[in-house]
Amino acid sequence: MKFKQLFIFSALLTATPVMAAITLSDAQVREMPPGVPNTAAYLTLHNDGEATALVGASCDIAANTEIHTMLTENGMMKMRRIDRVDLPAGQSVSLHQGGDHLMLLQLTRQPLAGQRINCILTFASGASLSATLPVVEMKSAGHEHHQHH
Repeated sequence: MKFKQLFIFSALLTATPVMAAITLSDAQVREMPPGVPNTAAYLTLHNDGEATALVGASCDIAANTEIHTMLTENGMMKMRRIDRVDLPAGQSVSLHQGGDHLMLLQLTRQPLAGQRINCILTFASGASLSATLPVVEMKSAGHEHHQHH
């Protein structure tokens, strides 16, 4: 009898899908001056599960949230929407200023430093992750600071 119970238990274990264990750190949303309709969010995703990709996001203060990247075309930095950010198994990927990041478009309210923004990140695996991102002053957001003249 014990062997039959063990066999059934083993079958249940192998039939249960393994969900990716994705966590995040260093999350923040940039505070923007009044009247600016968009802002950016930065974070680091840690994937302790199987390979997947970030394929979407929604945040409670924006009509749309898109994944963007920065690239150089003809010597000029340009921002472009991308469909996904790959998350290899067992690795971390940083969404940061000057690289891949989230753009919060058509803000429904102005994010102010000290507030928290609720977002849902969606992955190719079908998993989603709810996250609360703090709003930080523009001067402290991101890792690099450049002035353009």
